[in-house]
Amino acid sequence: MSKVIAVFGATGKQGGSVIRSLVKTNLYNLKAITRNSKSEKAKELSNLKNVVVVEADLDNNDSLDSVLEGCYGVFLVTDFTAHFVKNKEIDQGVNLINKAIANNVKHVVFSGLENVESQINEPCLHFDYKAAVEDYGIKQEDKIYFTSLRLPMYYQEVVSSVLNKAFGNQFLLNIPMDADKKVYIMNVEDIGNCVASVLADPQQYKSQKIGLCGDYLKISDLLMLLNQELSPLKVRFPGGWFNRFLFRNVLSFPGVKDIRIMFDYFNLQLMKRDADLTKKLNPEVVDFATWLKKNRNEIVSSKTA
Repeated sequence: MSKVIAVFGATGKQGGSVIRSLVKTNLYNLKAITRNSKSEKAKELSNLKNVVVVEADLDNNDSLDSVLEGCYGVFLVTDFTAHFVKNKEIDQGVNLINKAIANNVKHVVFSGLENVESQINEPCLHFDYKAAVEDYGIKQEDKIYFTSLRLPMYYQEVVSSVLNKAFGNQFLLNIPMDADKKVYIMNVEDIGNCVASVLADPQQYKSQKIGLCGDYLKISDLLMLLNQELSPLKVRFPGGWFNRFLFRNVLSFPGVKDIRIMFDYFNLQLMKRDADLTKKLNPEVVDFATWLKKNRNEIVSSKTA
């Protein structure tokens, strides 16, 4: 009988990657967990082999018990926006781990991050809260296997969130870092194979915090590749000082302070990721240049629409 894996955030970028990778292994029956089983993305998942879409909510204990019953493993991604409410993301993660233990789940693979405040004396809540969940999960090692996979910024975020139109075909790379500083990045679609490898060898990866990456580039190299691959778009980097001014004094979206502190942390070059281990977990991981080439037409179309 195939093991059952519950994948939270199944209609999101990380969860969707995990679902698709686990389907390819043909080793598991999958519960694709979402808060809305009637969404188009949920319907697409329901058409995949050995996938059942199930409604549940990390804030609803009763729904968690019914979802986790009979599961061997869980892929857990907490709600990014939960950090707007003090400690909510911690509560979500800790509660899920406790529920997994109560339902005899054997392995939780968590999408975690490191504690930033302990390194730079400024809280970065969507990092720090995940770090607290990591620590709690590892402390339960006598009751359950727990592995944290720490992702960096996605390639997808580079071409969407921080590549912004100025006018015509002119774009600005609004990353608040210095041009000579390096940043870890990764194709979010590559996380799925990493999760599959970890689930396949719990003894090897239990109680670990594994930093993943697909590339490690200077901001100036990002700029070069964007201009090289996305012609006729022309991309300029207005400077770290200008972008930091934007994030501190102009931008006002929810969570902007957290994002600004995250980039301050990146700029200090304190983040650590393991490219060799990432390639061991997923030999098919792609670098940024390869990903840009493959997705060039779609990116240019989306930016010029």
